Amino acid sequence: MSNLLDTRITQLLGCRYPVIQTAMGWVADPNLVAGTGNAGGFGFLAGATIPPAQMEADILKVKSLTEANFGVNFHMYQPNAAEIVDLVIKHKVKAVSYSRSPGKDMVAKLKDAGVVCMPTIGLPKHAIKAVEMGADAVTVQGGEGGGHTGSVPTTLLLPQVVDAVGAQVPVLGAGGFKDGRGLIAAMAFGADGIAMGTRFLLTK
Repeated sequence: MSNLLDTRITQLLGCRYPVIQTAMGWVADPNLVAGTGNAGGFGFLAGATIPPAQMEADILKVKSLTEANFGVNFHMYQPNAAEIVDLVIKHKVKAVSYSRSPGKDMVAKLKDAGVVCMPTIGLPKHAIKAVEMGADAVTVQGGEGGGHTGSVPTTLLLPQVVDAVGAQVPVLGAGGFKDGRGLIAAMAFGADGIAMGTRFLLTK
């Protein structure tokens, strides 16, 4: 493996490539997450719209399909957020992703259990706050992304966030990436890797 692809994020998550599959609602299911892991990336299960019982079944399904590490996505404002966190800890899921912070206490609970906390942010000030609250890495999502963080283009936002928190935690670029050229471009901006969602809709 090229040293170029051995970054802080691959070391943190235990994956081969610095490519993250994001948790698209109703799309990021066990098959996609396991497939991503088996290919050397790191996948996140969509947990924001799934009842706890189904979430637990999905976690177990991923574990039956791959030995690779994976993560779970959730939102602090979903009614079952605490239950999802408990399932993540119970089943020793490697990481969680979220857009709105679940709060310092819940982040501390996750970190105490060895879970990597990876918020998605849309401004440098949000990245700084996330790191202050205990984030282990941040995903910078520009306006090209399909999520809900803002309208600033990734090429403008990413280097700003790298300058703000990149010395403290790994930074991932998200929004508009689809191939190896995008990965190298993001790394040229100082990122430790990229996160993609829509691109994985065309995979099997």
